[in-house]
Amino acid sequence: METSIAAPGPDDLLFAPEEPQAQRQPAGAEHTVAVNPWRILIVDDEPEVHAITRLALADLHLDGRPLQLTGAADAASARELLLRHPDTALILLDVVMEREHAGLELARWIREERGDRAIRIVLRTGQPGLAPEPRVMLDYDINDYRAKTELTAQRLVTTVIGALRSYRDIAIIDAQKAGLRRVIEATASLFERRSLEQLLSGLLTQLAGLFGPDQSAIFIQACGPLFGVDHGDPVIIAGTGEYSGAVGRAARDCLDAELLHDLELAIVRERPLHRPAYSLYAICRDDRSCAALYIETGGNRAAWEQDLLDLFCRNAAVALDNLRLHQRQRDLLAAFERFVPARLLGLLGDADVSRVRVGDHIQREVTVLFADLQRFTALAERLSPEATFGFLNDFYAAIIPAIAEHGGVVDKYLGDGLMALFPRAPQDAVAAALDLLERSRAFAAARPDLPLAPRLGVGVHTGPMILGVLGGADRLEFTAVSDSVNVAARVERLTRVFGVDLLISREVHDRLAPEHHQHARQLGQVELRGKGRLVEIFEVFAGDPASTRDDKAATKRPLAEVIQQMQLQRWPSARRGLAELRRRHPDDPVFGALDRHCERQLHLEAAAHDRSHP
Repeated sequence: METSIAAPGPDDLLFAPEEPQAQRQPAGAEHTVAVNPWRILIVDDEPEVHAITRLALADLHLDGRPLQLTGAADAASARELLLRHPDTALILLDVVMEREHAGLELARWIREERGDRAIRIVLRTGQPGLAPEPRVMLDYDINDYRAKTELTAQRLVTTVIGALRSYRDIAIIDAQKAGLRRVIEATASLFERRSLEQLLSGLLTQLAGLFGPDQSAIFIQACGPLFGVDHGDPVIIAGTGEYSGAVGRAARDCLDAELLHDLELAIVRERPLHRPAYSLYAICRDDRSCAALYIETGGNRAAWEQDLLDLFCRNAAVALDNLRLHQRQRDLLAAFERFVPARLLGLLGDADVSRVRVGDHIQREVTVLFADLQRFTALAERLSPEATFGFLNDFYAAIIPAIAEHGGVVDKYLGDGLMALFPRAPQDAVAAALDLLERSRAFAAARPDLPLAPRLGVGVHTGPMILGVLGGADRLEFTAVSDSVNVAARVERLTRVFGVDLLISREVHDRLAPEHHQHARQLGQVELRGKGRLVEIFEVFAGDPASTRDDKAATKRPLAEVIQQMQLQRWPSARRGLAELRRRHPDDPVFGALDRHCERQLHLEAAAHDRSHP
């Protein structure tokens, strides 16, 4: 084991009268910020060494921070303390303790296994022969080597001050590197809220590092919508040190009353406010936006440090102005997309509205859905204009999400109806139609105050069409142009004739998955008004109540036989089949509609026969 330290002499540890200038703490201030002490670990198996060291370093302060001394008598205990206190700045390390080279082994563990390159290691030994200075300095990553016999109180204080300053500078460099990394990461997407907070946090880390490795700083949103969100109270939007976990919290919950008062002063005066322990900067650009920077400085500030703080605040003000402009542009674009959705323009292959020109178009196959409020005229007659307008907005708000959820986009509103486009597959449009009907029924059930329950009719057709931009220089509109659009609109109109909710064309039906055919029944070929060709239609009743759905499924086969008779123009035979269906299913309006059609055809044939045989 090591020999005891030499008896103290006039210049030795116990009696050294010197008091370095770093010993005194800065003068008091109106507000004192709690500072973290310099944590020093004494590792030695001689209690006298611990006592002498504590006496020599008593009341020593550096950069306004006190020293906190912790002791260990062996390397194993020192390891536990270092793991418990990773912020230890300096270790005063004995060589010979429980083993001949226990101190050297601990030094190697600190550097190589623990990977701590910042902590300063000062080796103190009473037996230099067991650890020759040149070999130890070359073979082990230590920062100073002292024989206990040469360490006077003055020399110990000087050694500690030098080691702590070295640790401070390394910590500052590490903080600058960490802050710079966050700045670089944030610049890739600067105008996103999270990235701006990351940028501010990185800059704060760099600024705080200039005044000490553990100094804290916060960036406060004092008022106004810096991020498009109004805050009534000051809110912390970036923080370092002890405030790193305070982002998003109200300043009043994190700062004391005196500091909040200073913050208010800085904002009201719109100029910096400096205290011995910290500085406050107000960044006010207009009546609606204001921010503030708080940074702990721990004492006097050099001129270049003050200039750097001023520069940061000026640049932060510009950055926030740019952010507000960018947010304004995003708000305008979002407002524009409510009139012309980006997904609608995306059907052209380019959702950038700035590049859209009159005549831009593309041809592709698209499924068109028309939905219309039946009996809307009767409903509007019983409501005031304001109530009618409110009803339509409420109704659309309740049902429209179904279109986007199934891959569609609303092309236009038609007063009491709408037109939607589905670019992927007809199945999307049918699924959306069923969802629209379900939401419409739920809306009607939730509004018993309405004089008439709203009922929705939906028609779906698919086919090739031109999607493009129509209009003049001062008014553009994106729309779909095709005969398929007209067919879809007329198919929807037939829901009133047949008294059903959802009709689809043969083109849509044939592209549905086979399992969806069980809830669809053929209604035959109809001649659409204004069209020279017949369109075959099907009713989709998958959204009907279970009992109605079962009844309609039971009619599929006999109804198909009736439709075949109608296509052969065997009207009396078709009417007999319809009469039997009406007897079995008196509440099904489809059979009455088909029977009236057969009756009209018989009258037309009779009239034609009378004309040809006068």
